[in-house]
Amino acid sequence: MSVEQPTPTRRVHRLAAFTLVELLVVIGIIAVLISILLPALSRARRQAYTVQCASNMRQIATALIMYTQDSKGHFPPAAVPTGNVVYPNGWWWPTELVRRKYFNNPGLSVYQKVGQTNKVFPNSNPFRCPEGIDQDVAGKGNGDDYPVGNLNNCYQLSNDGSPGAQAEGFGVPSWYQLNCRNQSATNANSATGTIRRTPFVYFNNAGSGGTAVNALDHPDWQRSMGQIRKSAEMLMVVEAASNNWFDQTDSTTYPGNFLRRLGARHGKRTADSGMKFPGGNAFTNMAFFDGHVALYESKIFENPKDKMDDQVRDVIFYINKQKVLK
Repeated sequence: MSVEQPTPTRRVHRLAAFTLVELLVVIGIIAVLISILLPALSRARRQAYTVQCASNMRQIATALIMYTQDSKGHFPPAAVPTGNVVYPNGWWWPTELVRRKYFNNPGLSVYQKVGQTNKVFPNSNPFRCPEGIDQDVAGKGNGDDYPVGNLNNCYQLSNDGSPGAQAEGFGVPSWYQLNCRNQSATNANSATGTIRRTPFVYFNNAGSGGTAVNALDHPDWQRSMGQIRKSAEMLMVVEAASNNWFDQTDSTTYPGNFLRRLGARHGKRTADSGMKFPGGNAFTNMAFFDGHVALYESKIFENPKDKMDDQVRDVIFYINKQKVLK
């Protein structure tokens, strides 16, 4: 007698899947997480840029100190225009630091050959602030009306053109500037009264190389390390786009702010209550003659016409003001 075998039961496997509602919930959660994380990532990125900027400025300060030591303690000019007897194509301090291999990277030049007109910016440049901009813009190099202004994020390349950097096929742009003033009467070593002498000089009147009073070797314009008595407080390098970045008239947008050409590129903009357009200040790095770099809120320097003759938060702007007590 045969025994009937039971018929195997067929199991129906259903594929698991999200419903439309579940998908929408997941998408909503992801959107919320992104909205929370993106601002944090942006802040972290900007903090990294601020640190990178400070690192750049330390390298520059170190290179300037080495250059000065090799020059028997004499500081280099901030800039010399074209057409003078000594430097027919002009002088520009970042270009000279690279040319003389205090930065051993000739690729920092935006010109690769003599007569080249278009600029090619290198990907890595210690003279470039990570929050600066590369493009040539109208008004570049003249500075802006307040510290966070767009033109203060630009670069400066003194004597850009021919004669100049193009004629030599070598020019290094910089988003950082020296603590300098031009050949004004109050910046001369022989000046009397309320004088404002800076560590570096922009030889704006040396173009013809003619009169002895404006010559590069005239005693009025000689600056040396021996004049620096408070190296930890004496300002050397700042974030700025104009080599004539201070000692100006005050801002139109922010009346009373006489340091309108200082570049404030980092961190959150300040409220500046009562101003016509709030948010004119932020944070800026400053390098000193002992090689250290510190981050400051630009708002504390916004009245240099009254304050810069004295120390402002352990920052000395003029070499003849180093005896001022806090």
